[in-house]
Amino acid sequence: MGELVKVLIKCKEAPNVELTAQFNPKELQVDKSVGWSNAQGPSAENPPQEFKDPQSSSLSVTLYFDTYESKKDVHGKYISKLEKMVTIEPSLGRPPLVVFQWNKFSFQGVVESLSQKYTMFLEDGTRCRCEVGFKMKSASDARVATKGGS
Repeated sequence: MGELVKVLIKCKEAPNVELTAQFNPKELQVDKSVGWSNAQGPSAENPPQEFKDPQSSSLSVTLYFDTYESKKDVHGKYISKLEKMVTIEPSLGRPPLVVFQWNKFSFQGVVESLSQKYTMFLEDGTRCRCEVGFKMKSASDARVATKGGS
């Protein structure tokens, strides 16, 4: 039997910013939408549709981190690395591109949201267990928007 492969999340454009998941997720959700709108013309119950533009795929996953046994701050050990993936990289003027890799599954893009839910604390208030809602949007490149919106 092969070795268990853990999820690896790393920034493509920020050196040394990566995280190996402590526990693999129980599920991944990948969504893909297509831009359609009602075609112009007389109103109908089932109007014809016009293709407008492609939409990025999105990845949603819940990650779990626990430092109860080691009595360490789960935020300092794990979560702070994820926060760097939604923080503006000064040399880029935006957050970096990120790759989510789990065995043969790979998803590249930008982190759209990161939610942290702390569910256990040590007696002194140290955070030691966290559920992280992690969402990405697929992208081959990322840019900073100009003031004109383009």
